[in-house]
Amino acid sequence: MAKRSSLNRTIEVILLQSDRYLGEKYEVVRVKPIFARNVLLPKGIAIVADAAAKNNYKQKMEAAKVARAKKATDLEDLFAKIANDGGITLTRKANKDHTLYAKVDAHDLTEAIKEIYGVEVEPHFFKLKKKLTTAGTFNVIFNYNELKREMTVKIIAELSGKDAKDAETDAAAQEGAEKPVQVEKTKEELKAEREAKKAADKAEKIAKLKEKFK
Repeated sequence: MAKRSSLNRTIEVILLQSDRYLGEKYEVVRVKPIFARNVLLPKGIAIVADAAAKNNYKQKMEAAKVARAKKATDLEDLFAKIANDGGITLTRKANKDHTLYAKVDAHDLTEAIKEIYGVEVEPHFFKLKKKLTTAGTFNVIFNYNELKREMTVKIIAELSGKDAKDAETDAAAQEGAEKPVQVEKTKEELKAEREAKKAADKAEKIAKLKEKFK
């Protein structure tokens, strides 16, 4: 007996509202029948995409498809601008080890984009495996349908109070450790250096004269 394909184990539904896991409003997606019967259909999130439903929602589905294509184009332009600007920069309070007091998540990224570019982006399109917890530079994936972009996120640590003083102390100590120590020379050492230089200059002149009158 032939195995049933994944298509045979799913059904098509038309989404009546956007869902971060399934898709956008009036988009046709495939789901498991039990999920449709127990969740999507009873809650009015979707309807079965049979011939009658596709005919009834045809205009709305076509308009939604055009809107999704425009959205993808606008997002592509947005992320081109962000890439041209070198990414998004955030300043966050942190301790002297540059560990952030408040973790950065996808909502922080969308708020920064809205503030800088005046564009609203749904946070769930950012594929953050975990929140950002330290200052530094990170590459974050943004995925909308077929559009996939990598955005650079720079987090600058803002130190205050004792942490700022400790950081300055550590930096000064590091600079002192790296700076070569200048040893004060004695008069005798300076005199010996001058005499050695004179002797070297004299020997060089004699060598040049010998070479000249060969």
